[in-house]
Amino acid sequence: MNDPGSAMADSPPGSLQPSDDDSAGSSWWDMVWFLLPFLGFVLLLAAMAFFAA
Repeated sequence: MNDPGSAMADSPPGSLQPSDDDSAGSSWWDMVWFLLPFLGFVLLLAAMAFFAA
């Protein structure tokens, strides 16, 4: 099977590691994509309350 994790495990250290800037950027985007559904849910509740009033 083509498993990207095994390819990185077989490679020498540091060859496929992302830079520090890329790592920080991906962690920021991970937080954004984690919080986005909660934000959408809150906006949906606010819209329902607004239209129900």
